[in-house]
Amino acid sequence: MRKALITEEFHPNLTKDLEQLGFVCDQRWAYTTEDVKEHIGEYELLVVNSKIWVDGDLLNRAVNLKAIIRIGSGLEIIDQMACRDKNIKLISTPEGNANAVAEHVIGFILSTYNNMYKAQSEMIKGIWTREANRGEELSGKTLAIIGCGNNGSQLVNLLSGFQTEILVYDVIDVADRITNPNARQTEMEEIFERADLVSFHIPLNKDTKNLICSDYLKKFNKYIDVLNTSRGGICNQADLFQALNEGIVKRAMLDVYEQEPFMPNETMKKLVEEGRLFLTPHIAGWTGESKKRMADLAIKKLKKADFL
Repeated sequence: MRKALITEEFHPNLTKDLEQLGFVCDQRWAYTTEDVKEHIGEYELLVVNSKIWVDGDLLNRAVNLKAIIRIGSGLEIIDQMACRDKNIKLISTPEGNANAVAEHVIGFILSTYNNMYKAQSEMIKGIWTREANRGEELSGKTLAIIGCGNNGSQLVNLLSGFQTEILVYDVIDVADRITNPNARQTEMEEIFERADLVSFHIPLNKDTKNLICSDYLKKFNKYIDVLNTSRGGICNQADLFQALNEGIVKRAMLDVYEQEPFMPNETMKKLVEEGRLFLTPHIAGWTGESKKRMADLAIKKLKKADFL
């Protein structure tokens, strides 16, 4: 009997299709990493999102495990070297929510630039304020996209409808991914000099951990906006909030955090009230359409794995 352990609530297509492939699916949405370690020996397939840390200890207990499906992107939660050593197939679906992330970023920017959060809050309180809520246009700005993988490249493409200059930075040549005529790949030196807004779309690894820090932010020539929907660990939050207070950063838009769930303290709440800090609870990419798309992609990739 082939068994699959499903650790979070994914689209029902995932379970249905796994059952059609001959798996008995145990849906254990409340399982913690320790729970998974206790029971993983029973399973050939493990399905995770971001809650479960698949470390060496867990994999040592996974005596029957043949494959891991990571719904979404970000493989830092999985010991990839141990998976290779144990010949465990690793499947992820980073392309499945790229459009949802890109749309979230654009929504973040437009609502922030047009004071929509603040204006609505005031309207609910019976306050009618127009001049104090005068916005600014995205048109004419220079936007920097750091990382041009699935999410970054889709954001570049969706921004083609705006009259903005897009500067793209990546450690590899990504010219073939850029279809927006207003976008081009460049070096960080130009981004430090010219960017008005910087949006991050990079993985978390030893090279990117705490990339957004005081020294990094002080390199920018302008009073920039910072937007992070990639991984919380790439940002030193204490440094970012200090940069906001010191006027080095104009505004920050965050969907991911060093520790989640994230609970803002009083200083952060004050920044929110001032319209300088904007927060969402790790929901970029969290749409109904992406939920189905990632499940379907996982099954499509699983069918190509040679252990089935």
